[in-house]
Amino acid sequence: MNAVADVSAEAGVRAAAAHVQMRANLQQYLHNAMLAEKAWARSDAGTAAIYASLAAWVAAHSHCGFFSSPRLESLLTEIGRSELRDQPVLANRPSSFKRVLHVIGEVSSVGGLANMLRRWIESDPSRTHSVALTQQRNPIAQALIDTVDHAGGGIHRINGEKGGLLGSARALRELALANDIVVLHTANSDVIPSIAFARPECFPPVFYLNHSDHMFWLGSSIAHVVGSMRQAALDIAEQRRGISRERSMLVPILVSPARRENSREAAKAKLGLAADSIVIISVARAQKYRTIDGVSFADVHVPVLKQHPNAVLFVVGGGNRPDWQAASDEVGGRIRSLAPQNPKPWLEAADIYVDSFPFCSATSMMEAAGHGVPCAGRFLWPDAARICGMDHPGLQGPLVEGRTNASYQVNLSRLISDPALRADAGARIAASVAAANEPPGWNSYMEAAFARCAELPPVKPAEVFGANAGETMLLGEPDDRLQQIYGFTSPQDELVRWHLTWFPTRERLRLWGQIRRGIGFTSKGAAIRSLFPEWMIRRLKDRA
Repeated sequence: MNAVADVSAEAGVRAAAAHVQMRANLQQYLHNAMLAEKAWARSDAGTAAIYASLAAWVAAHSHCGFFSSPRLESLLTEIGRSELRDQPVLANRPSSFKRVLHVIGEVSSVGGLANMLRRWIESDPSRTHSVALTQQRNPIAQALIDTVDHAGGGIHRINGEKGGLLGSARALRELALANDIVVLHTANSDVIPSIAFARPECFPPVFYLNHSDHMFWLGSSIAHVVGSMRQAALDIAEQRRGISRERSMLVPILVSPARRENSREAAKAKLGLAADSIVIISVARAQKYRTIDGVSFADVHVPVLKQHPNAVLFVVGGGNRPDWQAASDEVGGRIRSLAPQNPKPWLEAADIYVDSFPFCSATSMMEAAGHGVPCAGRFLWPDAARICGMDHPGLQGPLVEGRTNASYQVNLSRLISDPALRADAGARIAASVAAANEPPGWNSYMEAAFARCAELPPVKPAEVFGANAGETMLLGEPDDRLQQIYGFTSPQDELVRWHLTWFPTRERLRLWGQIRRGIGFTSKGAAIRSLFPEWMIRRLKDRA
Protein backbone atom coordinates (compact mmCIF):
# COMPACT_ATOMS: atom_id res chain seq x y z
CA MET A 1 0.00 0.00 0.00
CA ASN A 2 2.86 2.36 0.85
CA ALA A 3 4.54 1.56 -2.48
CA VAL A 4 1.33 2.43 -4.33
CA ALA A 5 1.06 5.67 -2.37
CA ASP A 6 4.69 6.52 -3.17
CA VAL A 7 4.10 5.96 -6.90
CA SER A 8 0.96 8.10 -6.78
CA ALA A 9 2.82 10.85 -4.93
CA GLU A 10 5.66 10.81 -7.46
CA ALA A 11 3.15 11.04 -10.30
CA GLY A 12 1.54 14.02 -8.60
CA VAL A 13 4.88 15.76 -8.20
CA ARG A 14 5.70 15.19 -11.87
CA ALA A 15 2.31 16.50 -12.99
CA ALA A 16 2.65 19.58 -10.78
CA ALA A 17 6.09 20.32 -12.21
CA ALA A 18 4.71 19.91 -15.74
CA HIS A 19 1.91 22.36 -14.95
CA VAL A 20 4.37 24.95 -13.68
CA GLN A 21 6.42 24.63 -16.86
CA MET A 22 3.33 24.72 -19.09
CA ARG A 23 2.23 27.99 -17.50
CA ALA A 24 5.69 29.42 -18.17
CA ASN A 25 5.46 28.12 -21.75
CA LEU A 26 2.11 29.87 -22.11
CA GLN A 27 3.59 33.20 -21.03
CA GLN A 28 6.30 32.92 -23.69
CA TYR A 29 3.66 32.02 -26.28
CA LEU A 30 1.46 34.95 -25.27
CA HIS A 31 4.44 37.31 -25.41
CA ASN A 32 5.11 36.44 -29.05
CA ALA A 33 1.41 36.43 -29.97
CA MET A 34 1.08 39.91 -28.49
CA LEU A 35 4.10 41.15 -30.45
CA ALA A 36 2.53 39.72 -33.61
CA GLU A 37 -0.76 41.51 -32.97
CA LYS A 38 0.97 44.80 -32.18
CA ALA A 39 2.96 44.60 -35.41
CA TRP A 40 -0.21 43.90 -37.40
CA ALA A 41 -1.96 46.83 -35.71
CA ARG A 42 0.72 49.13 -37.14
CA SER A 43 0.38 47.43 -40.57
CA ASP A 44 3.76 45.68 -40.35
CA ALA A 45 2.62 42.38 -41.84
CA GLY A 46 6.11 40.90 -42.22
CA THR A 47 6.98 41.39 -38.55
CA ALA A 48 3.54 40.16 -37.48
CA ALA A 49 4.00 36.99 -39.50
CA ILE A 50 7.36 36.06 -37.99
CA TYR A 51 6.24 36.74 -34.42
CA ALA A 52 3.19 34.55 -35.10
CA SER A 53 5.60 31.87 -36.27
CA LEU A 54 7.62 32.22 -33.06
CA ALA A 55 4.46 31.93 -30.96
CA ALA A 56 3.55 28.76 -32.86
CA TRP A 57 7.07 27.39 -32.43
CA VAL A 58 6.77 27.82 -28.66
CA ALA A 59 3.35 26.14 -28.56
CA ALA A 60 4.63 23.24 -30.65
CA HIS A 61 7.82 22.50 -28.74
CA SER A 62 6.97 23.75 -25.25
CA HIS A 63 3.46 22.42 -24.71
CA CYS A 64 0.99 25.09 -23.58
CA GLY A 65 -2.08 22.91 -23.02
CA PHE A 66 -3.63 23.34 -26.47
CA PHE A 67 -3.14 21.94 -29.97
CA SER A 68 -4.37 24.85 -32.09
CA SER A 69 -4.76 28.60 -31.79
CA PRO A 70 -7.85 30.43 -33.06
CA ARG A 71 -5.98 33.62 -32.18
CA LEU A 72 -3.02 32.94 -34.48
CA GLU A 73 -5.14 31.38 -37.21
CA SER A 74 -7.36 34.49 -37.27
CA LEU A 75 -4.36 36.83 -37.39
CA LEU A 76 -2.69 34.95 -40.24
CA THR A 77 -5.96 34.84 -42.16
CA GLU A 78 -6.27 38.62 -41.80
CA ILE A 79 -2.73 39.10 -43.05
CA GLY A 80 -3.33 36.83 -46.02
CA ARG A 81 -6.72 38.29 -46.93
CA SER A 82 -5.28 41.81 -46.89
CA GLU A 83 -3.23 40.85 -49.94
CA LEU A 84 -6.00 38.86 -51.62
CA ARG A 85 -8.78 41.41 -52.02
CA ASP A 86 -8.57 41.27 -55.81
CA GLN A 87 -7.90 37.52 -56.08
CA PRO A 88 -10.72 35.97 -58.14
CA VAL A 89 -12.66 33.02 -56.82
CA LEU A 90 -11.56 29.80 -58.52
CA ALA A 91 -14.39 29.36 -61.02
CA ASN A 92 -13.75 25.77 -62.11
CA ARG A 93 -12.76 23.77 -59.06
CA PRO A 94 -11.12 20.50 -60.08
CA SER A 95 -13.19 17.35 -59.56
CA SER A 96 -10.16 15.14 -60.10
CA PHE A 97 -6.55 15.82 -59.30
CA LYS A 98 -3.87 15.23 -61.92
CA ARG A 99 -1.30 17.78 -60.71
CA VAL A 100 -0.25 17.64 -57.06
CA LEU A 101 1.82 20.27 -55.27
CA HIS A 102 3.50 19.00 -52.10
CA VAL A 103 4.56 21.74 -49.67
CA ILE A 104 7.22 20.92 -47.09
CA GLY A 105 9.67 22.92 -45.02
CA GLU A 106 13.03 21.25 -45.53
CA VAL A 107 13.96 17.81 -46.83
CA SER A 108 17.19 15.94 -46.20
CA SER A 109 18.55 12.52 -47.07
CA VAL A 110 17.18 11.06 -43.83
CA GLY A 111 13.99 11.39 -41.85
CA GLY A 112 10.59 9.75 -41.88
CA LEU A 113 8.70 12.75 -43.30
CA ALA A 114 11.08 13.29 -46.21
CA ASN A 115 11.02 9.57 -46.98
CA MET A 116 7.21 9.49 -46.89
CA LEU A 117 7.08 12.40 -49.35
CA ARG A 118 9.30 10.53 -51.77
CA ARG A 119 7.38 7.27 -51.31
CA TRP A 120 4.07 9.06 -51.85
CA ILE A 121 5.23 10.38 -55.21
CA GLU A 122 6.64 7.00 -56.23
CA SER A 123 3.43 5.19 -55.26
CA ASP A 124 1.23 7.48 -57.37
CA PRO A 125 2.62 7.39 -60.94
CA SER A 126 -0.65 8.43 -62.59
CA ARG A 127 -0.23 12.02 -61.37
CA THR A 128 2.31 14.79 -61.86
CA HIS A 129 3.94 15.76 -58.56
CA SER A 130 5.83 18.94 -57.74
CA VAL A 131 7.39 20.12 -54.47
CA ALA A 132 7.58 23.58 -52.88
CA LEU A 133 10.19 24.02 -50.13
CA THR A 134 9.48 26.82 -47.66
CA GLN A 135 12.58 26.57 -45.42
CA GLN A 136 15.23 24.66 -47.37
CA ARG A 137 18.75 25.61 -46.27
CA ASN A 138 20.80 22.60 -47.32
CA PRO A 139 21.28 20.78 -50.63
CA ILE A 140 18.21 18.82 -51.70
CA ALA A 141 18.54 15.06 -51.46
CA GLN A 142 19.31 13.58 -54.88
CA ALA A 143 16.77 10.82 -54.31
CA LEU A 144 13.97 13.40 -54.11
CA ILE A 145 15.25 15.29 -57.16
CA ASP A 146 15.21 12.08 -59.18
CA THR A 147 11.76 11.08 -57.90
CA VAL A 148 10.16 14.44 -58.74
CA ASP A 149 11.85 14.53 -62.13
CA HIS A 150 10.52 11.06 -62.92
CA ALA A 151 7.04 12.23 -61.83
CA GLY A 152 7.15 15.06 -64.37
CA GLY A 153 7.15 17.85 -61.79
CA GLY A 154 9.57 20.42 -60.45
CA ILE A 155 11.14 21.44 -57.13
CA HIS A 156 10.72 25.07 -56.07
CA ARG A 157 12.71 26.67 -53.23
CA ILE A 158 10.39 29.51 -52.33
CA ASN A 159 12.37 30.73 -49.31
CA GLY A 160 14.60 32.42 -51.88
CA GLU A 161 11.77 34.78 -52.85
CA LYS A 162 12.29 38.45 -52.09
CA GLY A 163 9.99 39.76 -49.38
CA GLY A 164 10.54 37.22 -46.62
CA LEU A 165 7.56 35.20 -45.44
CA LEU A 166 5.11 37.32 -47.43
CA GLY A 167 7.15 36.91 -50.60
CA SER A 168 7.22 33.16 -50.06
CA ALA A 169 3.45 33.15 -49.54
CA ARG A 170 2.95 34.97 -52.86
CA ALA A 171 5.16 32.46 -54.65
CA LEU A 172 3.24 29.58 -53.08
CA ARG A 173 -0.05 31.01 -54.34
CA GLU A 174 1.23 31.10 -57.89
CA LEU A 175 2.45 27.53 -57.69
CA ALA A 176 -0.87 26.37 -56.22
CA LEU A 177 -2.85 27.89 -59.08
CA ALA A 178 -0.80 25.82 -61.53
CA ASN A 179 -1.86 22.60 -59.74
CA ASP A 180 -5.08 20.79 -58.85
CA ILE A 181 -4.50 20.05 -55.16
CA VAL A 182 -2.03 21.14 -52.48
CA VAL A 183 -0.67 18.68 -49.91
CA LEU A 184 0.88 20.25 -46.81
CA HIS A 185 3.69 18.32 -45.10
CA THR A 186 4.75 21.55 -43.42
CA ALA A 187 6.42 22.23 -40.08
CA ASN A 188 4.19 23.04 -37.10
CA SER A 189 5.05 26.76 -37.04
CA ASP A 190 5.15 27.39 -40.79
CA VAL A 191 2.92 30.44 -41.37
CA ILE A 192 3.44 30.61 -45.13
CA PRO A 193 0.53 28.31 -46.17
CA SER A 194 -1.87 29.99 -43.72
CA ILE A 195 -1.10 33.37 -45.26
CA ALA A 196 -1.05 32.07 -48.84
CA PHE A 197 -4.42 30.30 -48.68
CA ALA A 198 -6.31 32.72 -46.42
CA ARG A 199 -9.13 32.73 -49.00
CA PRO A 200 -9.58 29.02 -49.71
CA GLU A 201 -12.28 29.67 -52.32
CA CYS A 202 -9.60 31.22 -54.56
CA PHE A 203 -7.31 28.18 -54.66
CA PRO A 204 -7.31 24.43 -55.22
CA PRO A 205 -8.15 22.27 -52.18
CA VAL A 206 -5.57 22.01 -49.42
CA PHE A 207 -4.97 18.61 -47.83
CA TYR A 208 -3.06 18.73 -44.53
CA LEU A 209 -0.99 15.67 -43.61
CA ASN A 210 -1.11 15.47 -39.80
CA HIS A 211 2.42 14.11 -39.45
CA SER A 212 3.08 15.83 -36.11
CA ASP A 213 -0.07 14.67 -34.39
CA HIS A 214 1.11 14.97 -30.77
CA MET A 215 2.10 18.62 -31.16
CA PHE A 216 0.53 22.01 -31.81
CA TRP A 217 0.42 23.08 -35.46
CA LEU A 218 -0.95 25.82 -37.71
CA GLY A 219 -3.30 25.21 -40.63
CA SER A 220 -6.71 24.19 -39.25
CA SER A 221 -8.35 27.24 -40.82
CA ILE A 222 -7.21 26.56 -44.38
CA ALA A 223 -7.33 22.75 -44.54
CA HIS A 224 -10.13 21.30 -46.66
CA VAL A 225 -9.28 17.87 -45.24
CA VAL A 226 -6.85 16.77 -42.53
CA GLY A 227 -5.32 13.31 -42.88
CA SER A 228 -4.32 11.80 -39.53
CA MET A 229 -2.17 8.71 -39.26
CA ARG A 230 -3.95 6.99 -36.35
CA GLN A 231 -7.09 7.02 -34.22
CA ALA A 232 -5.66 9.06 -31.34
CA ALA A 233 -4.70 11.76 -33.85
CA LEU A 234 -8.19 11.73 -35.36
CA ASP A 235 -9.65 12.25 -31.90
CA ILE A 236 -7.44 15.23 -31.13
CA ALA A 237 -8.02 16.75 -34.59
CA GLU A 238 -11.77 16.72 -34.03
CA GLN A 239 -11.81 17.55 -30.31
CA ARG A 240 -8.89 19.97 -29.96
CA ARG A 241 -8.00 21.40 -33.40
CA GLY A 242 -11.40 22.54 -34.71
CA ILE A 243 -11.49 19.95 -37.52
CA SER A 244 -15.06 18.86 -38.31
CA ARG A 245 -15.63 15.13 -38.67
CA GLU A 246 -16.37 15.36 -42.38
CA ARG A 247 -12.97 16.99 -42.92
CA SER A 248 -11.05 14.44 -40.82
CA MET A 249 -9.74 11.31 -42.56
CA LEU A 250 -7.42 8.43 -41.74
CA VAL A 251 -4.25 8.36 -43.89
CA PRO A 252 -1.64 6.02 -42.35
CA ILE A 253 2.12 6.26 -42.51
CA LEU A 254 3.48 5.12 -45.86
CA VAL A 255 6.53 2.85 -46.06
CA SER A 256 8.20 1.08 -48.95
CA PRO A 257 7.88 -2.69 -49.24
CA ALA A 258 10.90 -4.33 -47.62
CA ARG A 259 13.38 -6.08 -49.90
CA ARG A 260 15.63 -8.59 -48.20
CA GLU A 261 19.13 -8.87 -49.59
CA ASN A 262 20.34 -11.35 -46.98
CA SER A 263 18.79 -14.05 -44.88
CA ARG A 264 18.80 -13.46 -41.13
CA GLU A 265 21.67 -15.93 -40.74
CA ALA A 266 23.75 -14.30 -43.50
CA ALA A 267 23.09 -10.82 -42.11
CA LYS A 268 24.28 -11.91 -38.65
CA ALA A 269 27.43 -13.34 -40.15
CA LYS A 270 28.17 -10.10 -42.03
CA LEU A 271 27.82 -8.14 -38.79
CA GLY A 272 30.08 -10.56 -36.95
CA LEU A 273 27.29 -11.84 -34.71
CA ALA A 274 27.03 -15.42 -33.48
CA ALA A 275 24.59 -17.54 -35.44
CA ASP A 276 22.81 -18.69 -32.27
CA SER A 277 22.49 -15.20 -30.77
CA ILE A 278 19.07 -13.56 -30.39
CA VAL A 279 19.53 -10.11 -31.87
CA ILE A 280 17.21 -7.45 -30.49
CA ILE A 281 17.33 -4.07 -32.21
CA SER A 282 15.74 -0.64 -31.89
CA VAL A 283 16.11 2.17 -34.45
CA ALA A 284 15.50 5.85 -33.70
CA ARG A 285 17.14 9.22 -33.04
CA ALA A 286 18.95 9.59 -29.72
CA GLN A 287 16.29 11.99 -28.42
CA LYS A 288 13.69 9.22 -28.48
CA TYR A 289 15.48 7.31 -25.70
CA ARG A 290 15.12 9.93 -22.99
CA THR A 291 15.56 8.62 -19.44
CA ILE A 292 12.33 8.87 -17.43
CA ASP A 293 12.27 9.00 -13.61
CA GLY A 294 15.88 7.86 -13.45
CA VAL A 295 15.16 4.64 -15.39
CA SER A 296 16.95 4.46 -18.74
CA PHE A 297 16.04 2.47 -21.83
CA ALA A 298 19.01 0.22 -21.10
CA ASP A 299 18.00 -0.36 -17.47
CA VAL A 300 14.65 -1.88 -18.42
CA HIS A 301 16.37 -4.54 -20.56
CA VAL A 302 18.92 -5.69 -18.00
CA PRO A 303 16.67 -8.31 -16.29
CA VAL A 304 15.73 -9.82 -19.65
CA LEU A 305 19.30 -10.05 -20.88
CA LYS A 306 20.42 -11.57 -17.58
CA GLN A 307 17.76 -14.24 -18.03
CA HIS A 308 18.86 -14.92 -21.64
CA PRO A 309 22.68 -14.93 -22.02
CA ASN A 310 22.42 -15.45 -25.79
CA ALA A 311 20.43 -12.23 -26.33
CA VAL A 312 22.02 -8.91 -27.29
CA LEU A 313 20.44 -5.46 -27.74
CA PHE A 314 21.61 -2.94 -30.38
CA VAL A 315 20.16 0.57 -30.51
CA VAL A 316 20.82 1.96 -33.97
CA GLY A 317 20.93 5.76 -33.87
CA GLY A 318 21.19 6.09 -30.10
CA GLY A 319 24.74 7.42 -30.32
CA ASN A 320 27.13 7.73 -27.40
CA ARG A 321 25.26 6.91 -24.18
CA PRO A 322 27.59 6.97 -21.19
CA ASP A 323 24.51 6.82 -18.94
CA TRP A 324 23.85 3.31 -20.27
CA GLN A 325 27.32 2.00 -19.50
CA ALA A 326 26.53 0.61 -16.05
CA ALA A 327 23.52 -1.30 -17.39
CA SER A 328 25.55 -2.70 -20.27
CA ASP A 329 28.34 -3.75 -17.89
CA GLU A 330 25.80 -5.72 -15.83
CA VAL A 331 25.15 -7.96 -18.84
CA GLY A 332 28.69 -8.22 -20.14
CA GLY A 333 28.44 -5.42 -22.70
CA ARG A 334 25.39 -6.88 -24.44
CA ILE A 335 23.66 -3.49 -24.68
CA ARG A 336 25.23 -1.35 -27.38
CA SER A 337 24.14 2.05 -28.66
CA LEU A 338 25.33 2.75 -32.19
CA ALA A 339 25.82 5.94 -34.18
CA PRO A 340 23.15 6.85 -36.76
CA GLN A 341 23.66 4.67 -39.84
CA ASN A 342 21.82 2.66 -42.47
CA PRO A 343 19.65 0.34 -40.36
CA LYS A 344 19.02 -2.22 -43.09
CA PRO A 345 21.84 -4.65 -42.14
CA TRP A 346 20.50 -4.64 -38.58
CA LEU A 347 16.89 -5.09 -39.67
CA GLU A 348 17.93 -8.10 -41.71
CA ALA A 349 19.85 -9.60 -38.79
CA ALA A 350 17.19 -8.89 -36.16
CA ASP A 351 15.24 -11.60 -34.38
CA ILE A 352 13.14 -9.07 -32.44
CA TYR A 353 12.46 -5.34 -32.80
CA VAL A 354 11.72 -3.19 -29.72
CA ASP A 355 10.26 0.29 -29.90
CA SER A 356 12.12 3.37 -28.70
CA PHE A 357 10.90 4.82 -25.39
CA PRO A 358 9.45 7.18 -24.27
CA PHE A 359 9.18 8.50 -27.87
CA CYS A 360 7.64 5.87 -30.12
CA SER A 361 9.06 5.44 -33.62
CA ALA A 362 6.33 4.06 -35.85
CA THR A 363 8.13 4.29 -39.20
CA SER A 364 11.15 2.36 -37.94
CA MET A 365 8.89 -0.31 -36.51
CA MET A 366 7.02 -0.62 -39.80
CA GLU A 367 10.31 -1.11 -41.63
CA ALA A 368 11.23 -3.86 -39.18
CA ALA A 369 7.80 -5.46 -39.63
CA GLY A 370 8.35 -5.44 -43.38
CA HIS A 371 11.33 -7.73 -42.81
CA GLY A 372 9.14 -10.14 -40.88
CA VAL A 373 10.63 -9.17 -37.51
CA PRO A 374 8.26 -9.47 -34.51
CA CYS A 375 7.80 -6.14 -32.77
CA ALA A 376 7.44 -5.39 -29.06
CA GLY A 377 6.76 -2.13 -27.27
CA ARG A 378 5.41 -0.65 -24.08
CA PHE A 379 2.77 1.92 -23.24
CA LEU A 380 2.88 2.90 -19.58
CA TRP A 381 0.38 5.76 -19.54
CA PRO A 382 -3.41 6.03 -19.12
CA ASP A 383 -5.57 5.46 -22.20
CA ALA A 384 -6.30 9.20 -22.37
CA ALA A 385 -2.62 9.67 -23.28
CA ARG A 386 -2.67 7.19 -26.19
CA ILE A 387 -1.33 9.94 -28.49
CA CYS A 388 1.99 9.38 -26.66
CA GLY A 389 2.08 5.74 -27.74
CA MET A 390 1.41 3.45 -30.67
CA ASP A 391 -2.03 2.92 -32.20
CA HIS A 392 -1.13 3.15 -35.87
CA PRO A 393 -2.88 1.13 -38.59
CA GLY A 394 -0.66 -1.78 -39.49
CA LEU A 395 0.90 -1.98 -36.03
CA GLN A 396 -2.06 -1.95 -33.68
CA GLY A 397 -3.07 -5.53 -33.02
CA PRO A 398 0.02 -7.50 -34.09
CA LEU A 399 2.30 -5.34 -31.92
CA VAL A 400 3.26 -7.19 -28.72
CA GLU A 401 2.63 -4.41 -26.22
CA GLY A 402 3.20 -4.28 -22.46
CA ARG A 403 1.33 -1.83 -20.25
CA THR A 404 3.98 -2.01 -17.51
CA ASN A 405 7.74 -2.51 -17.60
CA ALA A 406 7.23 -5.92 -16.00
CA SER A 407 4.72 -7.10 -18.60
CA TYR A 408 6.95 -5.77 -21.37
CA GLN A 409 9.86 -7.77 -19.96
CA VAL A 410 7.70 -10.92 -19.82
CA ASN A 411 6.61 -10.41 -23.44
CA LEU A 412 10.18 -9.92 -24.57
CA SER A 413 11.38 -13.00 -22.67
CA ARG A 414 8.70 -15.12 -24.33
CA LEU A 415 9.73 -13.96 -27.77
CA ILE A 416 13.38 -14.76 -27.01
CA SER A 417 12.49 -18.23 -25.73
CA ASP A 418 10.04 -19.32 -28.43
CA PRO A 419 11.14 -19.41 -32.10
CA ALA A 420 7.64 -20.43 -33.23
CA LEU A 421 6.11 -17.46 -31.41
CA ARG A 422 8.63 -15.13 -33.06
CA ALA A 423 7.85 -16.53 -36.50
CA ASP A 424 4.10 -16.18 -36.02
CA ALA A 425 4.30 -12.65 -34.56
CA GLY A 426 6.64 -11.57 -37.36
CA ALA A 427 4.38 -12.97 -40.09
CA ARG A 428 1.27 -11.34 -38.65
CA ILE A 429 2.75 -7.86 -38.29
CA ALA A 430 4.36 -8.06 -41.74
CA ALA A 431 0.99 -8.85 -43.33
CA SER A 432 -0.75 -6.10 -41.36
CA VAL A 433 1.80 -3.43 -42.35
CA ALA A 434 1.68 -4.53 -45.99
CA ALA A 435 -2.10 -4.09 -46.02
CA ALA A 436 -2.21 -0.63 -44.42
CA ASN A 437 1.17 1.04 -44.92
CA GLU A 438 2.51 -0.14 -48.27
CA PRO A 439 1.21 0.41 -51.81
CA PRO A 440 -1.37 -0.40 -53.07
CA GLY A 441 -3.16 -0.75 -49.72
CA TRP A 442 -2.03 2.68 -48.54
CA ASN A 443 -3.17 4.30 -51.78
CA SER A 444 -6.80 3.44 -51.03
CA TYR A 445 -6.62 5.72 -47.97
CA MET A 446 -5.00 8.48 -49.98
CA GLU A 447 -7.56 8.25 -52.78
CA ALA A 448 -10.43 8.39 -50.27
CA ALA A 449 -8.94 11.57 -48.78
CA PHE A 450 -8.55 13.13 -52.24
CA ALA A 451 -12.14 12.19 -53.09
CA ARG A 452 -13.31 13.94 -49.93
CA CYS A 453 -11.32 17.04 -50.95
CA ALA A 454 -13.19 17.05 -54.27
CA GLU A 455 -16.59 16.58 -52.63
CA LEU A 456 -16.42 19.29 -49.99
CA PRO A 457 -16.88 23.02 -50.58
CA PRO A 458 -14.00 25.31 -49.64
CA VAL A 459 -13.44 25.61 -45.91
CA LYS A 460 -14.50 28.92 -44.32
CA PRO A 461 -11.66 29.98 -42.00
CA ALA A 462 -13.86 32.20 -39.82
CA GLU A 463 -16.18 29.28 -39.03
CA VAL A 464 -13.61 26.63 -38.11
CA PHE A 465 -13.37 27.58 -34.43
CA GLY A 466 -16.82 29.11 -34.07
CA ALA A 467 -17.10 31.47 -31.11
CA ASN A 468 -13.82 30.26 -29.61
CA ALA A 469 -11.48 33.19 -30.30
CA GLY A 470 -8.70 32.32 -27.87
CA GLU A 471 -6.71 29.44 -26.47
CA THR A 472 -7.97 27.21 -23.66
CA MET A 473 -5.14 25.77 -21.61
CA LEU A 474 -5.94 22.25 -20.37
CA LEU A 475 -4.01 20.56 -17.56
CA GLY A 476 -4.48 16.80 -17.53
CA GLU A 477 -4.04 13.89 -19.92
CA PRO A 478 -2.57 13.99 -22.45
CA ASP A 479 -1.34 17.56 -22.00
CA ASP A 480 0.83 17.27 -18.90
CA ARG A 481 2.15 13.94 -20.22
CA LEU A 482 3.22 15.61 -23.45
CA GLN A 483 5.14 18.23 -21.51
CA GLN A 484 6.82 15.58 -19.36
CA ILE A 485 7.86 13.40 -22.30
CA TYR A 486 8.40 15.74 -25.24
CA GLY A 487 8.49 19.31 -24.01
CA PHE A 488 11.56 21.49 -23.92
CA THR A 489 11.97 25.22 -23.53
CA SER A 490 14.06 27.57 -25.60
CA PRO A 491 14.92 31.00 -24.15
CA GLN A 492 13.29 33.85 -26.06
CA ASP A 493 16.60 35.39 -27.16
CA GLU A 494 17.77 32.09 -28.63
CA LEU A 495 14.46 31.63 -30.41
CA VAL A 496 14.74 35.10 -31.95
CA ARG A 497 18.36 34.47 -32.95
CA TRP A 498 17.40 31.27 -34.80
CA HIS A 499 14.75 33.14 -36.80
CA LEU A 500 16.47 36.51 -37.14
CA THR A 501 17.00 36.44 -40.91
CA TRP A 502 13.23 36.15 -41.50
CA PHE A 503 12.45 39.52 -39.90
CA PRO A 504 11.93 42.64 -42.05
CA THR A 505 14.95 44.95 -42.16
CA ARG A 506 14.07 47.45 -39.44
CA GLU A 507 13.03 44.85 -36.88
CA ARG A 508 15.94 42.57 -37.81
CA LEU A 509 18.51 45.31 -37.19
CA ARG A 510 16.88 46.27 -33.89
CA LEU A 511 16.90 42.67 -32.70
CA TRP A 512 20.42 42.11 -34.04
CA GLY A 513 21.72 44.82 -31.72
CA GLN A 514 19.72 43.41 -28.83
CA ILE A 515 21.21 39.95 -29.32
CA ARG A 516 24.75 41.31 -29.72
CA ARG A 517 24.42 43.11 -26.41
CA GLY A 518 22.82 40.10 -24.75
CA ILE A 519 23.52 36.43 -25.50
CA GLY A 520 25.68 37.25 -28.50
CA PHE A 521 26.19 35.21 -31.67
CA THR A 522 27.85 31.82 -31.98
CA SER A 523 30.54 33.22 -34.28
CA LYS A 524 31.55 36.34 -36.16
CA GLY A 525 30.32 34.75 -39.36
CA ALA A 526 26.93 34.02 -37.82
CA ALA A 527 26.67 37.62 -36.67
CA ILE A 528 27.42 38.96 -40.15
CA ARG A 529 25.08 36.46 -41.82
CA SER A 530 22.24 37.47 -39.49
CA LEU A 531 22.35 41.02 -40.83
CA PHE A 532 21.00 39.81 -44.18
CA PRO A 533 17.46 38.68 -45.06
CA GLU A 534 16.79 34.98 -45.50
CA TRP A 535 15.88 35.30 -49.17
CA MET A 536 19.20 36.99 -49.99
CA ILE A 537 21.22 34.36 -48.07
CA ARG A 538 19.46 31.58 -49.96
CA ARG A 539 20.08 33.19 -53.34
CA LEU A 540 23.76 33.77 -52.58
CA LYS A 541 24.19 30.18 -51.39
CA ASP A 542 22.41 28.77 -54.42
CA ARG A 543 24.84 30.61 -56.69
CA ALA A 544 27.88 29.34 -54.80
